[in-house]
Amino acid sequence: MTGQPPGGAAGGPPGRDRSGGGAHHDRITLTGLRVHGRHGVLPAERELGQFFVIDATLWLDTGPAAATDDLSLTVHYGELAEALAGIVAGEPVDLLETLAHRLVRACLAEPLVSAAEVTVHKPAAPISVPFADVAVTVARSRNDQELRDQELRDRELHAQEGRRAQKHTHGHAVVAIGSNVGDRLGFLRGAVRELDARLGVLAVSPVYETDPVGGPEQDDYLNAVVLVAAAPPGELLAAARAAEQAAARERTVRWGPRTLDVDIIACGDLRSDDPDILLPHPRAQERLFVCVPWLDVDPGATLVGHGRVADLVAALRAVPGAVAPRRTPHDLLTPHDLPGPER
Repeated sequence: MTGQPPGGAAGGPPGRDRSGGGAHHDRITLTGLRVHGRHGVLPAERELGQFFVIDATLWLDTGPAAATDDLSLTVHYGELAEALAGIVAGEPVDLLETLAHRLVRACLAEPLVSAAEVTVHKPAAPISVPFADVAVTVARSRNDQELRDQELRDRELHAQEGRRAQKHTHGHAVVAIGSNVGDRLGFLRGAVRELDARLGVLAVSPVYETDPVGGPEQDDYLNAVVLVAAAPPGELLAAARAAEQAAARERTVRWGPRTLDVDIIACGDLRSDDPDILLPHPRAQERLFVCVPWLDVDPGATLVGHGRVADLVAALRAVPGAVAPRRTPHDLLTPHDLPGPER
């Protein structure tokens, strides 16, 4: 195995430039490891098998082993050869790429190895024209492998989050939308369209006009509530931000005027303490402009930790000086029939 491994200087280990200067130039090279395996996409390849040839180069610091003449301070290449041969002779795969990645992971499992490169040759590949060899080379550093391992762990955590969400959401999430700048109705319609594209809209409330709550002096809002298909909190947040971005939402003044505000109110009995998406919304029980349109689309709704939404509405309306949202004749219709906001 000669030439320049990907990601490093000539003769250097893969990924060396990203390793903070800690990679080593000492190498152990195993070439021509010939093993019978049953890898390939054709039935005959699985049934009859063929010989594969493996080359492997391992980068490590051989100094400690050289200074002490101690085999335990380096890689036992005999054991390495047996491990790689076991992988090739073992479970069949369709692609050389898959096999090469398995082999390079086995090399990096050696704790002293900082980087590895593996080439899998398939000299008897079923190719219809004359050829000398076909091979796939994979080069990885320990940093590369640790990053990929972390990505796999992150994906599994995301999948677990999704399974938990599906268990607790009872089919839908509640999203509040509001606008008090420019084409208010157009921005609400754009939000419904964006939410439908990303999550799937199940129901849309009538549109209400409400006085602004908190913040500087500003125009009245148009508000509505949208029920969307249940999803993990991260996906709900991404959809909300995409809708706001499509409306050119700017966050310059806290509780200030805005083209579009999209808040995730609840998703069944799912709870989230992520600062970016607290579930249920910590102030939903205080807002008539959320609870009133919510009741329009889900008369039996409950807010986890606070009880029936109908009871919350009754209590809020009984507060002295409370100003109820004013229902408008506007209709957000269905997402597929809606024009975009006027710009």
